[in-house]
Parts: sequence; C-alpha cells; structure tokens
Amino acid sequence: MSHDTPFPAPELAEFERLLVRPNSDPAGLAGFFNAGQVWVARVPARLDVMGGIADYSGANVCESVLGSGNLIALQPRNDRTLRIRTVQIGSRNLPVETRIPLDYFTTGDGPVDYREVRSFCQSNPLASWAGYIGGSIFTLLREEGVSLPYGFSMLLLSGVPMNVGIGSSASTEVGTICCLNAYLGLGLDASRIARLAQIAENHVVGAPCGSMDQIAVASGRIGCLTHILCRPGSVEGTVEIPAGTGFVGINSMVRHSVGGHQYGNVRIGAFMGKRMINTLRQRSGMEPVDYLSAITPEEWESEYALRIPESVRGGEFVEAFKKHDDPVTTIQSGATYRVRGPAKHGIMENDRVLRFMDAMRAANAGDESGLTAAGGLMYGAHASYRDECRLSVPEVDHLVEAVRAIGPENGLYGAKITGGGSGGTVAVFGKLDALEKHIPVIAKEYSQMIGTMPDIFTGTSPGAFEFRGRCYSFGANGWTSETL
Repeated sequence: MSHDTPFPAPELAEFERLLVRPNSDPAGLAGFFNAGQVWVARVPARLDVMGGIADYSGANVCESVLGSGNLIALQPRNDRTLRIRTVQIGSRNLPVETRIPLDYFTTGDGPVDYREVRSFCQSNPLASWAGYIGGSIFTLLREEGVSLPYGFSMLLLSGVPMNVGIGSSASTEVGTICCLNAYLGLGLDASRIARLAQIAENHVVGAPCGSMDQIAVASGRIGCLTHILCRPGSVEGTVEIPAGTGFVGINSMVRHSVGGHQYGNVRIGAFMGKRMINTLRQRSGMEPVDYLSAITPEEWESEYALRIPESVRGGEFVEAFKKHDDPVTTIQSGATYRVRGPAKHGIMENDRVLRFMDAMRAANAGDESGLTAAGGLMYGAHASYRDECRLSVPEVDHLVEAVRAIGPENGLYGAKITGGGSGGTVAVFGKLDALEKHIPVIAKEYSQMIGTMPDIFTGTSPGAFEFRGRCYSFGANGWTSETL
C-alpha cells in the first residue's frame, strides 16, 4: 500500500494491516468498510509538560506530543446511522461497537440540546465511550450548521489507553472532527477544530476541561513543545526540546478523569477565587481580570493571599457573590470548596511555565544549567498540585520522588503529575540515555509496589494538522492512499 507519510505512525500501519485482511478474517475490516473511499485522521496523545489545570485560569501552558495516539477512520453509509467501532492496538483485544441513529441529534426545529445528547450517550455505561465520537459529530452539526443526510461507519483504532491523563479523549474528538472536516470540505482550521472538540468534551462528555488538550493534539509539532496561551486558547509558538533530552510518561495505573469531582471542585474553587478577587478590585476602583493568571505572583502575595479564604461553603458563596462565572461547573450549596489553594495554583503555575520556557531556551542556547532549572520548575508544579490543589495521590508522589532520587547528576532533571491529576501519568524530563536507562528500573520497582507493570509512553510525533489526513481508495490494485 503506497502513501507518503514522513512519520511511521504505528496506528496507521495497524489500520492498513487490518484493511487488507481477507473477508474470511473476522479481525479485519472487510466487513466494516466497503470498497469505497475511507477518510483517516491520526492524532497523537499529549504529555502535559507544564501548565496542566492552570489552563482554565488563562495560563500559559507547555505541551508535548507523544509517539503514540489514536486513528479515526470514516466512511459514509447509505442510511442515517452512526456505526462506531473501537479497537485497542496491542495484544488480542475484542472490538467494541455501538450505533447511534442520526435522528437522535435533531427534532423538527433543528438540533436537540446538548443535555439530551449527553443523556443518551451516558444512558448505557457499556457504550458511553461512543459519546466522544458521537458528541463530536453532534457538536459539529450544532455549532457549524452542518447537515448530514446520511450516517457514517467510524473506526477508533486506539494506540493509547483511556483515563491515564495523556489526552486520549481529546485525540478522539479532534480526530473525529478532522475526518468530517476533510470529507465534507469544511475548511476548518486547527484552532476551530480544537474549540469544537472542547465543546464536545464539556457539554456531551461532561468533563469541565479547558482547551489545552485539544489544541495540543491538533497543533502539536514533532520534537517540540507547544506554547499555548489559554485565553481562551491560542498557539503562541513552539519551544524546541533541547538536543539529547526528551520527555516520557509513566502511567501510575491510578485511573484519572477530568470528569471526576476532585478536578471539578478545584476548578470551582479557582473560579470562586477569581470572583472574590474581582470584588476586591472593584472596591478599590480597579478593573476586573478576565483570568486568574492575569494576577502576578507579587500581586497575589501582597494584595490577595491573606484576603481569600481557605475554603467556603457553596451556599454561602452563592448568597454573597451570586455566581462564579464558569459555564461548565455547578456549585453545590451543601459542599465545601477549597478556594485559596486552587486560586494560588493558577497564578503561580502561569509564572512557573514562563520561567520553564526561558530555561529551555537557555538550554537550547548551550546553557546546561537551564536543564536543571527547567526540571526544578516541574517539581514545583507537582508540589503545587499536591499541596495547593490536593490533586496528587501517593502512587504519583512515589514516582516523582523516585525520579528526584536519581537526580540531575544522573541525567533525570524533573518530574510532575499531569493534566487533571488524581492519578494518571507522570511526566519525566531527562537526557535520552538516562531515560532509557533509569525509567524501566523505576517502572519495575513501582510494579512490585502496585502489582502490575505500568505503561511507559515515549517518543514524539506530529500533531493532527502536521500529520495531515489520508484518503484510502479501493481499485484494481487493491487499497491505495493519498495525503489530503
């Protein structure tokens, strides 16, 4: 099969292997796709190097793209049904499949409400995973006014596990919209696709995430960190990963979800903090800030640190301030929310990210001390997750401390929790040879503690737009492909 991809994506190779399997092979795709054209997008997983949950506070963040990811393939059908199948790459795995009638998305007056789509996508726990694909399609219809007279057969070929904090949901959403963008010729750019994917995650999947993950996997560049300013979300540039160094992820094997209440409560606390700060600013005749990260660390310490409460009851906050100005979370009147720590984290993390990028640029210019400085800022970010947000867990702390114990003198510079926290993946920065030598040892020692071997995520690969899409066609010579 001929194509001109410069990157040997393992997901693409597996897709092509399955595509040409004979009709008699139930593991192949001959019974799923017919001999027409198939549109394909490949989207990497991401590693949250710096920034994490400060994205919803308007912070700068720094993200890398991993060597593995998800592939989405699409083929139009002659009925009004979405037939969705997912297969995990690796050892023998059974495919999982469900169907969504397109009529579920509309009424006589147009698209239904997001809440209705969310409700039926989550009504059957065995099929709730399909909400990432179905929800992305619905969001495209609702937000872009696209009309679909027929459905699609859609394949998710996953090279990364779900709920481990490396953006697997974002890569699925972005890949789905990329496929439809190519097939329908919509001309959407990476920024708009990322925004639509975030809307799907917020309003259909129900996870109150910022835009960081979707932008990172759509616009990421191989061998680089993507600098994103989350106000609400724009790519500010890239920072090259210094020669001879890299990032890997170690899965703590503690399942993580940004839909979990710990993440949501920290987000609510941060927005409560912003509301309180703006009230104080108004009383002083100052303009309100749109984002917490617009406050400098010096302003926080001198003006607000002692005036923002450690915590507040939801009902008391609503009585005093009416609302917290976050459209994707809801305050529970009987719950207690920590405020000072989550607000401080967004402000300080933004500053850490800016200093981290300066350290990486210094390292690229030949200043070796920049590597140690960058790693130290990663440790600082982890401490803030743990102490200010209380989103770490003992297993993650153990992995971070195992990296710290080896230290920069042996080529490991820093480590931190990633994404929404509460488990998930630990990002590690170091010399390539040190990562190759020490990370398997750390993983093996950790496996003896938890009883299973953790995943290790390595490498770098193109983002969705850098990789571009593929269109596969069946002809006299079998399946061939072209780059879109």
